[in-house]
Amino acid sequence: MSYLPLCNIVLQHQYFSDGLAQSLRLVPAVQTQRQLQNARLLLKATKQGAVLLLDTSRRDITIACCEPVLTLYFLLYSADPLFGSYSLPLLQPQQLLYCDNRTLVPDDAALRLHTKPELGSAEIINADDARLAGVLPTKGKTLPVMLLALDITALHIAQLTADNAISYLLRFGCRQNIWRYYLCGSAFAQPLRIQDMAQQTRFIQQNDTRLANGRVAQVFDSAQPLKLQQFSPYRFQLITTVHGSEKILIKRLPVAVAGQIDKAVVNGVASNVSEIYLNY
Repeated sequence: MSYLPLCNIVLQHQYFSDGLAQSLRLVPAVQTQRQLQNARLLLKATKQGAVLLLDTSRRDITIACCEPVLTLYFLLYSADPLFGSYSLPLLQPQQLLYCDNRTLVPDDAALRLHTKPELGSAEIINADDARLAGVLPTKGKTLPVMLLALDITALHIAQLTADNAISYLLRFGCRQNIWRYYLCGSAFAQPLRIQDMAQQTRFIQQNDTRLANGRVAQVFDSAQPLKLQQFSPYRFQLITTVHGSEKILIKRLPVAVAGQIDKAVVNGVASNVSEIYLNY
């Protein structure tokens, strides 16, 4: 057997430092598993996502199976339980994403399967959508993040060479939340402020709050939502004032991480808040 790449499926995520969606995997739907076998096609995982391979020794069989078009369905799952806490778009229960290769957008050397640079609300559908009938796992099974439908044509199979494989691109964005610092302890008795070393982000001190353990904490919120990323580029310092002079109390504050998210009203607006606790 001799295989040629029919199409590459590139999964990107803005949260990860290398830009690749590290926790995602594509799984053929049940009926697609049979179709792949009958059409002599093979789905193989890659570092970038997955590749669909054609067995060129039986190209005639594949052409017959794809005449005039064969629609394959792939379920996209995340192995990371925190995936939803750092990913956009935000999905509600019984929602997932849907993409197909019927409308394509050039994106460098790839063809993007969604209109905007990153997946968004336009790709969100409900689990009872008619397009999903008979494709999704039975009730009680884990719902995938996405259903991907790929149309494979007999013409594409007939014309495939080592140089004309298609690359399809799916790109997830990263969540942006208000970052909230809770500062609790005797070291924070003096007036405080948070300074961005890049001078791009401003923090606003809110009213002190009493935590669940009964201690009182000073609260600082970022003036705008900030990105959650695997290795955050933000560099914030905690500055204190002692006898009229400022000094650095903490050279680099810890950054927000996935999973530490709550809902709160910030300056009168309901917001997603990444909570960061410091006790000195």
